[in-house]
Amino acid sequence: MAKQLPPLRIMVVDDNRDAADLVAEFLVFSGHEAIPVYGGAEALQVAETFEPDVVFLDLGMPEVSGFQVASRLRQASKFQSTKMIAYTAWSDELTRAKTRNGGFDHHLVKPATLDDILGLLGPAA
Repeated sequence: MAKQLPPLRIMVVDDNRDAADLVAEFLVFSGHEAIPVYGGAEALQVAETFEPDVVFLDLGMPEVSGFQVASRLRQASKFQSTKMIAYTAWSDELTRAKTRNGGFDHHLVKPATLDDILGLLGPAA
């Protein structure tokens, strides 16, 4: 596994509750403060008070997509330095281009290894 990182505040947003819970639990086990959030609208509300350092965002959520969440968060000055990671099953080049141009810092395809997840948390990532 990757070397120990300073603790980060991480929000894991996915309408698949099991997926969000599993990733958040792994991140807590790895020494971070992580919370699962189960939808885009909820993510926008929770982000205001939780103020995450990192957000893992599923893209294909009903009502408010991960693209919409990233766009709205990026509009607020307090989220300019928040690392946004698309965490999705969509791996086609069009979706990757949309995440590159849509305010995301990284595009991680599900299922990802634990090392892949931790590897995106470091300052050099």
